[in-house]
Amino acid sequence: MRKKSEDLSGLLKRWSYDPARTIRRIQTASGREVLQVRLPLGIEQYELRGRPDGKRPEGCESWLHYYQKKRRALESEFLLEKKDCEKLSAEAMLYYYRYLLFFQTGEYALCARDTARNLRLLEFVARHASKPEHCETLEQYRPYILRMNIMARTLRRLEQKKDLRAAVRSLRIGIEAVRSLPSLDGNQVFDFERDRSIKSLEDLSRQLERQLPVSRFDVLKKEMEEAISREDYEKAATIRDQIRKISE
Repeated sequence: MRKKSEDLSGLLKRWSYDPARTIRRIQTASGREVLQVRLPLGIEQYELRGRPDGKRPEGCESWLHYYQKKRRALESEFLLEKKDCEKLSAEAMLYYYRYLLFFQTGEYALCARDTARNLRLLEFVARHASKPEHCETLEQYRPYILRMNIMARTLRRLEQKKDLRAAVRSLRIGIEAVRSLPSLDGNQVFDFERDRSIKSLEDLSRQLERQLPVSRFDVLKKEMEEAISREDYEKAATIRDQIRKISE
């Protein structure tokens, strides 16, 4: 016989599904904050720290922490077998769901934290997997995770310092970091994610560049081009001298 206390109807009615308002933070009875997502047929709940599901495998914060602790104990004898990599891969997916929500709600510092954490997990698996194929499932998404980390860190700094030029420079550095990632032999997912990540970063960079104030140099350069198109070479020469002085 089902218990009435397990029926979620009351909770779902109090927070009816609205596609425009699907994410919220609430305070639990114990006083901690959690993130909730309203779906058409239910509610998901994420912890803000540690594993998103709140579990502590083997008494550790996460499977990554557990295996890092085990590696320190075993040192050179430590290897990650297939089942270990599968646990870490499933755990990385939980953090992926959460950092997407953080990015969606503009909590860029927390998104940067979780993406950096998953990048550390990738490094750990790549270094200690007993066979290369055990880590390829994770490694193929490295361009995407790196892209999200770059975007989150850039937007966070932009919120703090309001420095558009620094943000654009950060994105340009990030684009080169993604572009320089070594390819996985024949892995189409990796190639797709790298190309898509470069495009996304370039699109964001262009959006920010359009907000930059026009410099005196850019104004003069445009005026010189217009003078040349009108064959007003005397004025073009004068403007060129002004540009040279600014450059010097």
